[in-house]
Amino acid sequence: MRTWWSELGPAIRTVGKPAHRMAGTWWAAAVLVVALGAPLAQADYVRTRQGIGYEGKVLGIEAGELVLESAGAKRTIPLGEVARVEVDRYPALGKAEEAYAKGVAGGPEATQAFAEAEKIYEGLLDPRVAEWVRILVQSRLYKLYVVSGRAPKALDAYLEMARSDPALVVGLELPRPHEGDHAANQAMLKKVEAALAEAKDQPYARELERLRVALRILEGKPEEALPLLEPFLASEDAPTRRWAVLKRLDLLLALGRVDEAQEGLKEAEGELGEYPDQVAFYRGRLLYERGVYVDAALEFMKVPILYARKDRGRTAEAIWWAGRAMEAAKLPTEEVVKVYREAAQDYPGTAGSERAKEELARLEAK
Repeated sequence: MRTWWSELGPAIRTVGKPAHRMAGTWWAAAVLVVALGAPLAQADYVRTRQGIGYEGKVLGIEAGELVLESAGAKRTIPLGEVARVEVDRYPALGKAEEAYAKGVAGGPEATQAFAEAEKIYEGLLDPRVAEWVRILVQSRLYKLYVVSGRAPKALDAYLEMARSDPALVVGLELPRPHEGDHAANQAMLKKVEAALAEAKDQPYARELERLRVALRILEGKPEEALPLLEPFLASEDAPTRRWAVLKRLDLLLALGRVDEAQEGLKEAEGELGEYPDQVAFYRGRLLYERGVYVDAALEFMKVPILYARKDRGRTAEAIWWAGRAMEAAKLPTEEVVKVYREAAQDYPGTAGSERAKEELARLEAK
């Protein structure tokens, strides 16, 4: 004889959420609802980076925070702390979030997972989709564009978020533009200057100013760019000073003023105390410029060995420089190829990866 309780398990699986999201009193309530034959209320699901999960209803995004009604109370979670969101109304969002999480976890499937996430996210940028979903999607796409080194697209997503809610972009750093991509850099410079004209006293104006200087440095002459850094070097904002210090080192090395660069790095080591990857990278650069190639390669390789997660773009660049130093030291070609291949394969989308691919093609053509 078939009774209502014999149908209970299948009913819960088909009407409710996945089993991992059912526990305690929620499960008991689900049993009661199904038993009475009433439709089971569905809920949104939000999981934080700390592993805390909330069920309820997402109300929107305000002042850079996701607003959620859960267990009869209103909760706010900073958008940067939100690891995953599932919404019954937009099942595609859950699929994109799952793929995005796989990409963030890294490993050999990361690139494919990010590509899958990006395709689904871009499909959700539809005017008919709730505004808070589109804002969440823009924040995810921004990170995907940064990870893959697509500075122009990252800038577009950044500006879109800034217009929606300036709090969303506070603390975000725009990616470094690629050297040699003059058309893209010029287009970005126009967008930045237009945005700065509107930004005025907005909190993200400082980041746009930094990008404008970085673009002018790339598209101008190093000796003309050095004076542009002076206001940033004197800034009271520590991240701004640190950025200017690194830019100044780049310019001094580009001008061949190695002694000045070495003195500048020595003076800045206190400022860079929390960024040992940057210190190792520039020590490598100084050693390379002085022709001490083996020691330079060892400094460069400290970055991927000890600090790989600090700055993905810088890590790839350090590996590429390590390969160059090894070549200059006339070390075995097969060892050099291994190093270039690491940058090319493990850090797709970065400038270092693209440069390493060019080096591999050159070596293979010999």
